[in-house]
Order: sequence, then C-alpha cells, then structure tokens
Amino acid sequence: MAQQRCAVAPRNSSAGTALSSRRSAASADVRSSLLRSSSFSKSKNKNKNRANHHSHINTVRAVVDPEKDVIFVLGCRERVAQCCVDQLSDNERSAGCQVRAPLPSSAYQGVKNPNDIRAKELLYPDRPMIEKLSALDAVECLDETGKDYAAALGAATGVILASEYAPTLLEDVRAFLANVAAGKLPKLKRVVVLSHIGVERRDVEPWKLMNRKLVLGTGVIGGVAKPGGAPLDRWWDAEEAIRAAATASDDVAWTYTIVRVGDLRGNGPTSVTYGDAMLALVDNAFDVRMQDIEIEEGDCFEGYTKRQSVAAVMNRMLTTPSFRVLNKAFSVVSTGPVDRERRRGWDVAKGKSPPPISDKTVDEELQPKEEEETAPQGVPAPVPT
Repeated sequence: MAQQRCAVAPRNSSAGTALSSRRSAASADVRSSLLRSSSFSKSKNKNKNRANHHSHINTVRAVVDPEKDVIFVLGCRERVAQCCVDQLSDNERSAGCQVRAPLPSSAYQGVKNPNDIRAKELLYPDRPMIEKLSALDAVECLDETGKDYAAALGAATGVILASEYAPTLLEDVRAFLANVAAGKLPKLKRVVVLSHIGVERRDVEPWKLMNRKLVLGTGVIGGVAKPGGAPLDRWWDAEEAIRAAATASDDVAWTYTIVRVGDLRGNGPTSVTYGDAMLALVDNAFDVRMQDIEIEEGDCFEGYTKRQSVAAVMNRMLTTPSFRVLNKAFSVVSTGPVDRERRRGWDVAKGKSPPPISDKTVDEELQPKEEEETAPQGVPAPVPT
C-alpha cells in the first residue's frame, strides 16, 4: 500500500468530553477465585527462566533493569496491550522485569450466557486472557480496585498506555495522571502512549470525516443524549494531557513518547475473541503480508498498522537509551506486502505467526532519513583571484 506523507503544523487542542467511569464493583468471591486460578496457572519454572534471561540481558543496551524496574501496561483487555505484555516478557532487553497488567474489576466479573437464557452458570469472558497473561514470566494481572494494585503502583518505573478505543485511552490517561499528581508513582521514569495518525489533520479529509461528532442515546427510551464520536479529538486530548503534565515544571522526573498508528489490523498472539470469521481471515492475512514498518516523527502517513508491530515499537520506546525519542510523537504504519519467500510457512489461524519486528529494525527506522541529514554550514572557501 502506498503511503502518503504529510507535513502539517500542529493545531491547537480542542476541549474533550468528560467520560463517565464504566468500572463497577465485582463480587469478592469471583475476583478471589479468578486470581487464585491465574496464580495457579503461572509456570513453576519462572525463577529459573528469569535467571537465564538475566545472563542474556547484560549483553544488550537498554534503560530497564530487571532487578529494579516494574512496568505497568494499561489496556490489556485489548490486543495491542496484550502484545506489549507478551513481548516485554520475551524480549532480551526487558525479560525478567516485573510486568503488571491492571484490569478493571469487571474483567473478573461473570456474565449471563447470551446464548442460553436458562443457564444458571455465569460465563467469564476475560478469564482465558487473564490466565494466559499470568502464565508469562514475571507477569501479574491486578484488579484495579484491589489492595495489591495500590501497593504495586508505587514501584512502577515505566507505564505503557495502550487502549485501542479513544474514549477508554483518554479515561486511562486522566486516571494515570491523577495518580501521578497524587504522588502514587514516585519512581516513574518513562511513559509510552498509543495514539492515532491524523490528530494534527482533523480539518482535512479523510480525517475530518473520521472525526465527525455524534449524539448518542437519542434512540433509547428514557435515555439521556450525550456527545460521542470525534475519536481523533479524544486521541489529541490524551496527547495534550500527557504533554502538559510532563512539562508542567522542572521537577517532573519522567519523559514520554507518543506512538501514532493507523487503523489497527492483525490478530496478534491470540485469535479474534469478538468478531466474525471473515474479520479473522483478513487479520490473519495482514499479519503475514505486512511484516515491515515505516516510522517518522510527527503526524504522517495514511494506512493501517499491525498490532504486533505497534507493540514492538512501543516497547522499544520504553527500553531504548536514545534521547531522540524523548518527549516526542512518532507515526507508525505497516508496509508490504513482503515477498513470497518471507510469507512462506506462516499461518496465523494455525498458530504460526511471523515474529514481531526486531528492536534493530525499530532503531533503524528511528534514524534520521537522508532528506533530514543536512551538512553543517561552514565558512565559504576562498575564491582564487
């Protein structure tokens, strides 16, 4: 797919719409049973694996220390955040670090079977995800309303905010910054935030159409109409909140990087949980065909971005020692299709997925492009007379 570059001056932020919290209190019995189940599913060889990782970590450059750093990944009910957790646990630059995946209490709450109204047993749609994440080395899922979450928050040195839905991300950013302002993250050093390409081009097509405002709730009897839509405004509001907090004073000890992506494609490490078979086939094909990426600073490109690649870029922004990424925003899109030889043998539907892009690939894309590299101006050479 051909990518379109853009060079647009940033526009001023617009007022965001306050979002009501959707978190609800869950049954203590349900939470405790699920937490026991996810703890039980963790590998018995974690300590051994962690020791093996540590011996390998010392051979690569990274700013994270597996003995000291704790990384929080928000948005783990969606696949980008799940990919982040999966790759953090496996990547040589972050393996062994304690990774925490906070989840709303509703993730531990049972729901009635929508296909059998007479069924008495509740279903737990998030339970497989919780158990799979908890089984990864040094990863722990936490209930955001529990005491363990509050205690663990104080040890966080890095935070990744990766909710795919703009209103949820804005809500997560506001809650995160409220915790920072309250002094609940005293060790925080790095923050990486997911956003969307087009946030600085909201007045031109196709972004203007994508960002159209809606009124929700008008078709519900007794419902109260409320504003909706305008997803790019919400992405931008989240960015602006992060920027304002990071530059509020000279005493701020943490830095940020914003990763702007196109519409997300690809299944990541798991299959589509809520979606039809055709969507799964499309995403499977995208994972195999679009294995490369392109990165540029600012708001650039048009196109789609692969979830596994997004996670790899966000994680590298967290672990890189380069100062070039600090307090900046980058656009990322997937490119391809790759040649037939690179597509051979992969079948995501059967669990054979191409590996994520490497840190080396991300580092190379972050290097200045040829058109950006200009020779310094020197004194003109004397002209013979």
